[in-house]
Formats: sequence, structure tokens, C-alpha cells
Amino acid sequence: MSETILPRFNPDPPTTEAILFPMERDNGLSVRIYLQLRQALMRGKLRPGQKLVHRVLAAELRVSPTPVREAVLRLASEAALSIDQRGIAMVPELDPATYAEILNLRIELEGRAAAAAAARPNPELAAEFAAFHDRMMAARHAGDEDTHLAANEDFHFRILSAAGMPVLARLVESLWMRCGPVLRYYIAHERLVEGHPHLEFIAAVCEGTPEKARAAMVQDIENGGRIILRKLAERAHLAAASLDSYLNQN
Repeated sequence: MSETILPRFNPDPPTTEAILFPMERDNGLSVRIYLQLRQALMRGKLRPGQKLVHRVLAAELRVSPTPVREAVLRLASEAALSIDQRGIAMVPELDPATYAEILNLRIELEGRAAAAAAARPNPELAAEFAAFHDRMMAARHAGDEDTHLAANEDFHFRILSAAGMPVLARLVESLWMRCGPVLRYYIAHERLVEGHPHLEFIAAVCEGTPEKARAAMVQDIENGGRIILRKLAERAHLAAASLDSYLNQN
């Protein structure tokens, strides 16, 4: 079967133009800015090494620097951003070992959530997942990276809500904030083939087979993880890394 090779990812960090949107004044500005920045991180709209200058963000959002600073500090406290001695925030560069640790945690937590979501046959829920997947693949074929990443996030976080495990969901959200900025490495190097693990997961939800759902989710995370890990190793000027050498060692 022939494979479709998609355009290369441009590694140069973009500006925040068209990522953030002007906000109305109210008492919850810092929270709303935090949520908007968090989503930008999780969906790969902010790239590793990208700088976030308070006054630039404030001008773009049409607010004072204070709520922006509060939101950035909150994200820094969650290790989603780093702040240098000048007070400039930056999206951290992930090293392979840190990424592998995040990946191991995602495999464990999202695998559990996947099994819980498929605890009993649920064709209606399976149809929801199929709609997310179809939207993701349509965007993938069209070269629409933003919609692809948004639909993929919707798919994974619908699993978390269906699992009914809110504490686990919060933990997974924090992991996605850390690894979201490198997700485009996967899109840049993925080859489109038949048999996406999402389809196995959808079938498991329809049938009510928890272990099949868990296995599909593990495969999905590992497939993307291998591609991203190799890219991170290249950027760190390390020898080509094997995911197997990192998994279950953190």
C-alpha cells in the first residue's frame, strides 16, 4: 500500500499572531488568559523555544500586563513555561528523557482511562469518537495542522470525560501542557497508513472490551512517541533514540 508523505514541519517558532485573541475586561482576566495559553500549549500552537514577552502578549490581548504576568507565572509554576532572569517566559525545550517520562505517564494514565471508557458496550459513545477521528483525518489529508491537533485533543479528552476520573484527567492535562508543543513533530514525519489505533479503540468502545481499548490507546501514544522521540534526539544532537530504551525506565 502506498504511503502519503506530508509536507515538512517548519521548525522556526512562529509569533503569537492569530493564536491569542483580544479579551474583555473582567475580574477573571488572568484565569481566562491562563486557559487560552494552556490550550495553545496543548494544541501545539506554541513551539519549543518560543518566547512570550508580557508586554507583547498584553498588547495583543488588549489588556494590562498584570493579568498576563499572573497567567504566565501560573503556567511556569506548573512547568509548562520557564522564565529567565529577565522575566521573559519561554516554552521549554524537552529533552528525550523528560519526554519519555511524560510519555510513560500518559501511557499508564490514558490507558486506564481508555479501559474505563470501554467498560460496557456503548455504540453511541463510539459514534462520538468516530466523528472526532473522521474530522482529524480529513484535516490531516487537507494539511490543516491546527484542526488535526484540535480534533485529536478532543478525541483523547472525550476519553477522559467518559472514564469519569476527574483527578486522573487533571493529571493528564498537565502532561499535555508539557508535551503539546512538540506534537507537530509527529505530524511532520507521520506517514498515513491504514489501521489507525483510534479505529481499534472505537471498536472496543462499541463492543465494551476494556483491555482492547487500553491496548489501542497504548499503541496510539507509542506510535507518535517514537517519531517525536527521534526528532528530539536529533535536535539534541544525540544518536537516534529508540523508544524502547526509554520506556518503563523513568
